[in-house]
Amino acid sequence: MKNILILFLWFFFSQPNHAHNQTPSIESRIDDPIELSKKIINEGADSWSEDAKQRILDIYGSANSSNATNKNYILLESPSLVFDYFQGGFGNSQELLSKDIFLNMLNQAVNSPDIASAEVAKASMEQSLKEYLLAYDIVKKFKESNSLSNEDAIKFLENRFGYNKLSFAKNLTNASSDNYNPVSNKKNARKVISKINFIKKTYPSQIPLINVLAELEEFYQLLQEANIGLTAYVPYNNFKNSVYKLNKQRISERIQWRSTIEIKYPTNGTVWIAPGPVELKWTTSNLDESKTIKFFLTRDDVVVQELGVFKNMNFVKDVRLRRGLPAGDKYKIMGIELFPVNKYHIAKYATPYFTIKKADKIPEEIIVEVPAEIVETPVDIAEIPIAVKEVIVEPVQEPAKVVEKPAVPVQKPKETIAVVEEEEKEITVSEVVKTPNRTVFEGRKISYQKELVVDSETITISLYDHGRADGDIVSIYLNGEQIVANHILTYTKKSFEVKLNLNKSNDLFLYAHNLGKFPPNTVSIEIKDGSSAENIVLNSDLSSCEAVLISVKQ
Repeated sequence: MKNILILFLWFFFSQPNHAHNQTPSIESRIDDPIELSKKIINEGADSWSEDAKQRILDIYGSANSSNATNKNYILLESPSLVFDYFQGGFGNSQELLSKDIFLNMLNQAVNSPDIASAEVAKASMEQSLKEYLLAYDIVKKFKESNSLSNEDAIKFLENRFGYNKLSFAKNLTNASSDNYNPVSNKKNARKVISKINFIKKTYPSQIPLINVLAELEEFYQLLQEANIGLTAYVPYNNFKNSVYKLNKQRISERIQWRSTIEIKYPTNGTVWIAPGPVELKWTTSNLDESKTIKFFLTRDDVVVQELGVFKNMNFVKDVRLRRGLPAGDKYKIMGIELFPVNKYHIAKYATPYFTIKKADKIPEEIIVEVPAEIVETPVDIAEIPIAVKEVIVEPVQEPAKVVEKPAVPVQKPKETIAVVEEEEKEITVSEVVKTPNRTVFEGRKISYQKELVVDSETITISLYDHGRADGDIVSIYLNGEQIVANHILTYTKKSFEVKLNLNKSNDLFLYAHNLGKFPPNTVSIEIKDGSSAENIVLNSDLSSCEAVLISVKQ
């Protein structure tokens, strides 16, 4: 063990000028990303020279063209940081991972730690080289122009660690497979296998990345408790511990410099008159003026109007409230950053509740400005059922457009989906989703994931948070009618019975009222028809809803 450590340290420090790109100590901490980037570039000038780049390419260049590398093994660099990694802006919340690939990673982590480590090394080397070259290009641009934008500075700080990680990955690639010291706890080892089987049974063929991270975090903790697989493999642990410090540092920095929005007006006590022009005022941090922000009007935490997308100029006036907004004191404004540099930490803000009152008489100029083609027949609010009143959303005041129905995706052959009780058979899943009548709901696109065929007209639906409970608020709609309203998702299942229409395909979709702490809203839904069961996972954000079609077998 001592000799291995000495060899590791010798290899690390023997790399030519390869570990000097360090961040200033706490005593000289710099909070401004531009100034910190300049200091790191100037102090480690040799790391960013043309000669250094060529040397790196000569040693590690083959990593960039490796066809065998599975990029997803990068998640095993620092398994205990998976959620932090995601929060730091290094993951895409919309990304999916093949269940087969994920299961293969987990099985190798248990049964073939040397093979898993080699894959981690390849993925890390390829990713680190990309990071270094990205950081190098920013430095080159800075040297040529002698200027550095806030956005480029943050990108540099995120990617500069690729330079250091290359030698760690190279060392892991050359590690011996003899350094494996398992001390298995049989009870805990069974828990590891149970976790793998749970993932195999529970998820469809493609798993949202956020769920992968949640499962990976729990899996690695179980692996540590059992002291088997990767956790008992010395070279991997040396690599992981070294990379952990770098990833922890860049994540903490990235979170520190994430963008923020604070809406200054409207606020508590504000009274708006609808319909009519209103204004918005806000301030931001770490958000350039060229960036855009989308604003929503909500009532009882349900979106009722998209107010528009505006440049980050801190002020906008003459925003038009739509006609038909009911009077009330439960309105809020929500602002969300668009196209963020940080893919996870999207800047967003919701105001306190304020009041909207109805105008006694609609100003003539407002009536003139509304295009004739979008004026709708007045609706008596009193005649609308209570359950529907709270979620009515009318179009933004724009001329009517012809909406083309989006193509419904063709589904892959039936996947094995977990059932709650093993003796139950599975609900039939059709290979092709029929084109539904409903493709848009309250301005949000509906995408159908699959079609289920059940034996009974009455089914039981259960839902719970899929992943980490983070305050997701959702409603569930069946055939356009709200059957679950403003429900906060937890790990506890919420179950209810519904009756299906025998004469058509019934559409069941998820409607998100917020983005939660870990966007998008992801819910596990279990559907039982008495003799069989099906588990599905649906995602939703503030612009789209995922859905399934349910038909009763004739």
